Amino acid sequence: MTEEHVVSKSKIKVKRSKNGCINCRKRKKKCDEIKPICTGCLNRNIVCEYKSASNDFFSNQLNLVNYNTGTSTSTKSNSPSPPSFPEHISSVSNLHELVGDTAMKILENNYSGLSSLFKNNPDGYSANANDKMLEESVTSLDDLLPVDNDFLNLLFEDQPQYFNLFANPTPVLLKTLDIKLPVPLTTEELSYFEYFCKSILPDLSILPQEFNYYTKIYIPLAFKEKAVLYTLVGWGCRTRKNLNLNFQIENKEADNYIEKVNDLIYYNDMTLDKEKFITNFVCYMLLVCMEITFGDTSKWSHYFTCCFNMINRMPGNFRYLLSACTVEGNLLAENFAYFDVLASQSNENGTFYPISDYHDLFSQNNTTKIVHDPLQGCIRPLILLIGEVVSILVEFSSLQVSLDLPDCDKYEVISKMMKKSDELDKTIRFCKPDLSHLQYLENSDELESHLTLFEVYQLAAQIYLRQVLRKLPPVVPEVQVLGYNLKEDLKMLITSPKLKHSLAFPMLLLGISSTSSENRRDVLKMFKSLVQTCGYLCSYQKLMIVVQKIWDLNNNGSLYVDWYRVTKQLGWRLNLGR
Repeated sequence: MTEEHVVSKSKIKVKRSKNGCINCRKRKKKCDEIKPICTGCLNRNIVCEYKSASNDFFSNQLNLVNYNTGTSTSTKSNSPSPPSFPEHISSVSNLHELVGDTAMKILENNYSGLSSLFKNNPDGYSANANDKMLEESVTSLDDLLPVDNDFLNLLFEDQPQYFNLFANPTPVLLKTLDIKLPVPLTTEELSYFEYFCKSILPDLSILPQEFNYYTKIYIPLAFKEKAVLYTLVGWGCRTRKNLNLNFQIENKEADNYIEKVNDLIYYNDMTLDKEKFITNFVCYMLLVCMEITFGDTSKWSHYFTCCFNMINRMPGNFRYLLSACTVEGNLLAENFAYFDVLASQSNENGTFYPISDYHDLFSQNNTTKIVHDPLQGCIRPLILLIGEVVSILVEFSSLQVSLDLPDCDKYEVISKMMKKSDELDKTIRFCKPDLSHLQYLENSDELESHLTLFEVYQLAAQIYLRQVLRKLPPVVPEVQVLGYNLKEDLKMLITSPKLKHSLAFPMLLLGISSTSSENRRDVLKMFKSLVQTCGYLCSYQKLMIVVQKIWDLNNNGSLYVDWYRVTKQLGWRLNLGR
């Protein structure tokens, strides 16, 4: 009886660790199975790997998809063999299995307001005149998605008999249609694209997925432009293979895809028209977001600067996005402004475009009820106010450096800056969240999380203003009070699956404003918790290093330490957008 009891007990122990990571199973330790990094591997600072978890999943998914190369099938063998896929796939016969439920619902919808993406289709298709009328009368979510005949023509080029089905007010994309790819892909490459659609794309929106307007741009454009398709494949490859690894691991396969994207961007750049401009802009912003998500400190800035230079080649510069590119232009412009404001080098050089241009963009989008950046959600108004802080900082710094002023003029400049600072601080404190999409949240818990996110950015913006404009050290009581409230709010958000990638800016300000040993230990735990759920390859890993260096320089919090100078000494360019 005793032996049987011992055997059964040992079996239970083995069963517990069955789904644990490889390291915990080797060490015969119980794994908490937190992905991508379990607590045991995080504490030991080692790579955490789960046995073929993602590969098995995508192999199973790919078995469900019917791929069509357009070639005749070979003679069947009598001997049983595992299912094989062609080396290169030129069309997909089951779109739903490839892009997932979220993207499929958007493609099935009767309305699509992004027809301008395909108005210059080289095949000569022209958009229906009714689409223009729908574009001009955008009033609701459904109006954002009018019928896009060019995209349908593109999808059903070889099967025109199905196109008439879309004359029905409620069309459905049939699951047996062959949809051409702009360039043949291998099975593995298609699985990377699938991974992007199902796992990465939903995370690019903190709003409900029906408001993930990136889906309405990236997916249709990927079926039309090789550069966009390779960008999504490259991102999917990099995330799928590097999710649990540290930043020192290279992914040459993903780098090859990005190299192809850069070549295609260069080719488009030689004869830049509206269609190629949109393609390049989408690729640049995808690359910027991808690199920032992986905690990059240099490449994202290069892509962002290239994007800025390309915009300046178009008539009207930044306003070209608003005047000529309609819906997708407004969305991408908001995304550009978001990353511009939260770039570390903006603290020294200012934003690429005047903050007044960004104000015009955001106010225009509010007036016309056009699409908003789903990466920002309810914090959109605060992003502009953070940009105002950046503008005042750069203006004041330039006056101090460039002018040798007498004392009376120096005091006047400081007095004006303090007055602007007080007015801006009041504006931040009484700022209201963008509620345009919050009414569509699933439940009250989600609403509370989003409103807490707004409060977190509001508190962080107040700390930011006091530190960069008023040069107050963290030990000052008003900074301590703001920091305490910020920490309590952030504790509720760091475990949120949808919002965990949006906390870089407030986490940095929380770390800077922490003075006591106990507070700093708490902040360090919060950083490690975010690294654990977002992976070693995330911006929180780099931010944690910056914060710890500031703590070393400011042991008791009695000094003002410029966080941007610390990043500059490290040779880093950080972006706090992801």
